[in-house]
Amino acid sequence: MSSWSEGDMLPTISLDLTLRRAIQSVAGTRDYYPVHHDERAAKESGAEGIFFNTMFLQGFVGRAVCEWFGNDAFPRRLEVAMRGSNYVGSTLTATGVVAGTREEDGRSLLDADVTLSTEDGPTTEVKVTVQLPPEAAK
Repeated sequence: MSSWSEGDMLPTISLDLTLRRAIQSVAGTRDYYPVHHDERAAKESGAEGIFFNTMFLQGFVGRAVCEWFGNDAFPRRLEVAMRGSNYVGSTLTATGVVAGTREEDGRSLLDADVTLSTEDGPTTEVKVTVQLPPEAAK
């Protein structure tokens, strides 16, 4: 069974949202929509500036899962609700709480509620189910 319990807080993880990281994300996800790499296009669309795409946020949550539960942790379910933009020049921070743990089909599963925020406040709500690796499930 898991050493994690419902209500356990997950350590805070932060990442600077740099222009370089935005450009790398565009290339890596092949999301060439101009608002993700061209400041003028982003502002013309009504945004404050270049902002990060959904796939980047999903990847950041995947990174957080590995930091919280180990490199062999496997996200089984990921539900992302974007509520605001994550702009270049901000710092993205993941905070979370364990919503529950369970054994299912011989697997140790953990549900967590995660919030992604910048200095301007919460931007993204995430619900994730993680299959814990054996060393994290003890």
